[in-house]
Amino acid sequence: MAAAGLAAFCALAAPTTSFAWGVKNTSQAESKTEEGYCFKKGEVTVAMGAEAAPVIKALGDPVKPVFEQDSCAYQGKDKVYTYEGFEISTYPVNGTECIASVYFISDKAQTPEGIQIGSTAKEAIKAYGTDYKEEFGVYRYKKGSSELIIYTTNQVVDAVEYNVAAK
Repeated sequence: MAAAGLAAFCALAAPTTSFAWGVKNTSQAESKTEEGYCFKKGEVTVAMGAEAAPVIKALGDPVKPVFEQDSCAYQGKDKVYTYEGFEISTYPVNGTECIASVYFISDKAQTPEGIQIGSTAKEAIKAYGTDYKEEFGVYRYKKGSSELIIYTTNQVVDAVEYNVAAK
């Protein structure tokens, strides 16, 4: 599943990473993502496009071995770190590993607003508002340099994803 998700990410999002915005260093990437959607796990904030090393260190050891594959857009490896309830995908930019996405894999993860797998679409809209694009039960919210995507089936959330936003 991680490999398929990473391959799909490469195909769809590689041209829209922080590198594509002209972000030259991590502090610029972090300031760019502060305005966007961020995932939080305890005291750890995961901002899209930010440097991955401090986040991965703060979260501790993943529950599965780290999946790696050659990056389809950059020199280096794309990686997927699996934690309880979610996965973090990263990509390399100029030797720095950056956050590409967070994907919920169970109801053990939730957004800061309380949305998780099993929530209703109505609850998600109440939490995030009506400024979204919906197609086939997929709700896309864009904020700053990030995107929050809520996948539903029969009006029930079955996945949540944070991504670096397309320009």
